[in-house]
Amino acid sequence: MAGTVVDVREHGICVDKKKSRVKCNYCGKEMNSFHRLKHHLGAVGTDVTHCDQVSLTLRETFRTMLMEDKSGYTTPKTKRVGKFQMADSRKRRKTEDSSSKSVSPEQGNVAVEVDNQDLLSSKAQKCIGRFFYEHCVDLSAVDSPCFKEMMMALGVGQKIPDSHDLNGRLLQEAMKEVQDYVKNIKDSWKITGCSILLDAWIDPKGHDLVSFVADCPAGPVYLKSIDVSVVKNDVTALLSLVNGLVEEVGVHNVTQIIACSTSGWVGELGKLFSGHDREVFWSVSLSHCFELMLVKIGKMRSFGDILDKVNTIWEFINNNPSALKIYRDQSHGKDITVSSSEFEFVKPYLILKSVFKAKKNLAAMFASSVWKKEEGKSVSNLVNDSSFWEAVEEILKCTSPLTDGLRLFSNADNNQHVGYIYDTLDGIKLSIKKEFNDEKKHYLTLWDVIDDVWNKHLHNPLHAAGYYLNPTSFYSTDFHLDPEVSSGLTHSLVHVAKEGQIKIASQLDRYRLGKDCFNEASQPDQISGISPIDWWTEKASQHPELQSFAIKILSQTCEGASRYKLKRSLAEKLLLTEGMSHCERKHLEELAFVHYNLHLQSCKA
Repeated sequence: MAGTVVDVREHGICVDKKKSRVKCNYCGKEMNSFHRLKHHLGAVGTDVTHCDQVSLTLRETFRTMLMEDKSGYTTPKTKRVGKFQMADSRKRRKTEDSSSKSVSPEQGNVAVEVDNQDLLSSKAQKCIGRFFYEHCVDLSAVDSPCFKEMMMALGVGQKIPDSHDLNGRLLQEAMKEVQDYVKNIKDSWKITGCSILLDAWIDPKGHDLVSFVADCPAGPVYLKSIDVSVVKNDVTALLSLVNGLVEEVGVHNVTQIIACSTSGWVGELGKLFSGHDREVFWSVSLSHCFELMLVKIGKMRSFGDILDKVNTIWEFINNNPSALKIYRDQSHGKDITVSSSEFEFVKPYLILKSVFKAKKNLAAMFASSVWKKEEGKSVSNLVNDSSFWEAVEEILKCTSPLTDGLRLFSNADNNQHVGYIYDTLDGIKLSIKKEFNDEKKHYLTLWDVIDDVWNKHLHNPLHAAGYYLNPTSFYSTDFHLDPEVSSGLTHSLVHVAKEGQIKIASQLDRYRLGKDCFNEASQPDQISGISPIDWWTEKASQHPELQSFAIKILSQTCEGASRYKLKRSLAEKLLLTEGMSHCERKHLEELAFVHYNLHLQSCKA
């Protein structure tokens, strides 16, 4: 810790200015000056009581500082960092010849080093500020002694910012940087367009709140949060609110709105919005639609009881150390591992799949041991029940294609799903059909559930256009041009392409026939291993109007705001705190803007 400089005034408070009385932040003992406080904390000298509460790291730091002051020695870093050393250097400069204009090499080096140190200190403070803003940490935590001790333990020699810095100067610097970042993303909207995502929830006191995020290939951007409690039953007012937001973002920039739910005021708004012949399309989050499918299939096939029983087995093994040891003995040290998922509703089906894979090891485990307790007997009976395993296998046949399909979307390298959703849903249906050996009586009812959710909530014309404009799909032998695809493409052309529609229609014929630049570009080796957006960017420059239209369509997502896991507490504080002054509200708005956009930036990274 040699060379680290700490401001002793950050570790004590003045309790009597007239008598210069100072109290230690750690043990509460009072003494006559900050100088004596330094000895108290560093455990140096016999004429002052040593602090028994300060950390060893901080004690060693103060001890080193006092020893260096006593010997007259300072390390090069110490000479350039702290307040005390800088004050000493200013005193020395006063004794030098002030009329001399020349600067010695030593003086020049010190000046450069001081500038470098200031730069390092500024960068360190910005990093600390970004951590607090991005993770929505209470800014007052920076003033706590334990935070300062933590920074000292890491050997941080720069001045640590306090809550005043975080609420003021550093917040304004972060605000400027985030504004620049957001502006760059907004500039990309004229090429890719964007999707507005709704994140709606009800707070513990019953308020209906919603946050809006604009998503595009360049990254997601936080727009605003609104309390809709007063207007939630007035769909016309809700429609006006959303229209106003679309106009703020720019009607020419917004391609679609993706809702987070099909119920409540969001569901009612969706019915009204999708019922109008609007320039902006409405859809429901892909993951929520998959959840609806799983719920409907579960009710239809009475999955609930079996899922509960599977969870009982899972919890018995993992929450019982002796049972876990026996299982590991049977499985050669392996656990019943469950694949991770960002969606909580998928977890029961992932547990189901893992327990089914462990069926043989579980059977061996319960065959080799005597289970005397009631819970152990119950699980043993379950594991040895063949009808139970038949039901588990039936559920997996129904649901695995859906959970696997959702995993493909969530694990994708990018968030642009529109070009793939047709093929993916068709693939899921074909997988279910295969699971039931093409027997219609088993799979058709499942297809009906998928089609019902697709038609009522998920599908919009962009998906048809994305299917048509994805060269991997279009130039494959499996491509199927039905009325829904033709209608969706036409609808998208009318609403997304504001200009040059006739020219784009003509260029679509060249694309369909594989003529001009599409002659070579339609070959399998030109399509394989390249994303649809990159394909249009690189291969279609001969037809710029169609190229622009295709890129805008294929740049859209099908997933909602839930994937970004926005912290709602800050929005609640902003929207529901009463009695705030104009300045306080402005400060909170800036804090929310910085926090949410830094969080979204980290999600993109």
